Amino acid sequence: MIPRWTTPLPDLSNPAVSVKFKIGQHRFHLLISPVLADIRGEPDTDLVQLMVLLDGTPVTLHDLGATPGTASGLWSYLCSKITELAVDFYDPRPRGDGELNPRLGCWGTRPDLLDRPREDDSTLATVVGVSVWKVGARPRGDSVDFLRELAQAVAEVLAYWVLSIERDRQKRATQP
Repeated sequence: MIPRWTTPLPDLSNPAVSVKFKIGQHRFHLLISPVLADIRGEPDTDLVQLMVLLDGTPVTLHDLGATPGTASGLWSYLCSKITELAVDFYDPRPRGDGELNPRLGCWGTRPDLLDRPREDDSTLATVVGVSVWKVGARPRGDSVDFLRELAQAVAEVLAYWVLSIERDRQKRATQP
């Protein structure tokens, strides 16, 4: 059993998207919340939370066999793809307070991996939130379109992760 998270995980008991798929030997379960509008304390903001499970647990790059040296680039790839999608879909305006728009948040290291010798991006759980401040934004579709595109982008990133990790594993195996 995974220890309790410092911050509770998002409630995805009634997700807008729930899809299971296999990439290589891994069977993933992607859960995405509905678009949550006008979050308390953040008016004019859309928030979407997502979680990728492997065997019922939020997946990490460590679970997939990534080394600490490759994990940072792979995690950055996920963040870049989600950010690019949000920018492309919403066409958001800059926030007046200088905050990023869109903003990403991650729940951090999975609690059962806190005892790892050093913290690295391979221990981060794939539990992510993306918020977009909508003032002046020009979305190119509705929330269903955004969720569909987000699910597709995350599935593509997971495929890239699995293939990159396998390629890295094969490269290490052939080096003297």
